[in-house]
Amino acid sequence: MSGPSAVAHRVGQLREQLEAVPDLNPSDTVDALFTELVELCCSTPPRVAEAAMAGLDQHASALQNLCASGESALEEYWARRIAAATDPEAELARFPYLNNYRDLVRMELGMVAAMGEPRPARVAVLGSGPLPLTGLILAGEYGARVVHVDRDGDSLASGAAVASALDVPGVGTGVRADLEDPDCVDTLVQAGVHTCDVVVLAALAGQDARAKRAIGERLGALLPAHTLVLVRSAVRLRRLLYPQVRAEDLTGLRVELEVHPYTDIVNSVLVARPAGAGTV
Repeated sequence: MSGPSAVAHRVGQLREQLEAVPDLNPSDTVDALFTELVELCCSTPPRVAEAAMAGLDQHASALQNLCASGESALEEYWARRIAAATDPEAELARFPYLNNYRDLVRMELGMVAAMGEPRPARVAVLGSGPLPLTGLILAGEYGARVVHVDRDGDSLASGAAVASALDVPGVGTGVRADLEDPDCVDTLVQAGVHTCDVVVLAALAGQDARAKRAIGERLGALLPAHTLVLVRSAVRLRRLLYPQVRAEDLTGLRVELEVHPYTDIVNSVLVARPAGAGTV
């Protein structure tokens, strides 16, 4: 696919096709549509992507919602498969985006090192989801102790079942908290989030700039000044997949580093510290 108009046209078609399917549970059709959309967003040359994006703003919100629903359904499906498998590790290896998560975590740990900090020993993942691969990779492959936080109790139970099936050490009991609720701070304190070296804010935790500002303010007040907050974002055509987070959206946090991959890693990452010392 060559020019911006062709890219924009195909994106519009993919939106229509995804909206037309009966549901977004994994199937040959759904998987093929999302795979093409992700590849299109990641492989389109930057100049073409920027030109195409100028005509795609009207699709962004709808596609982000479709992708969020599709990702949730995909994770729930694979979490059930892994937890029920005779060989959970072999089943996990079949998950189509496992290497993407490994690459993303490796990139984020490189960013932590670039900030002059050691590999984190304790990490909180906010918005961990039903298949919490970020935390499982950090715990299982890098030896971190991980706290999973999610607003959905079923997602936490699903993640715990996967961690148990894989026998991953270092994954604590999941904590239910809605980051958009001001009362969540007490729950985060009880979970020890303020004692973590690194806090990862998932791309789908807070779906718009207003929500990200509120979450940033709470984290800025909660966390000690040395804590690193890794905020997942998206740029260029990848904004059709996940919401874009800008430094100015993170009230309460001071962004010190940004990385925007040109590889098949979908997410950009902003590294921030609390703008002032935490109050806990």
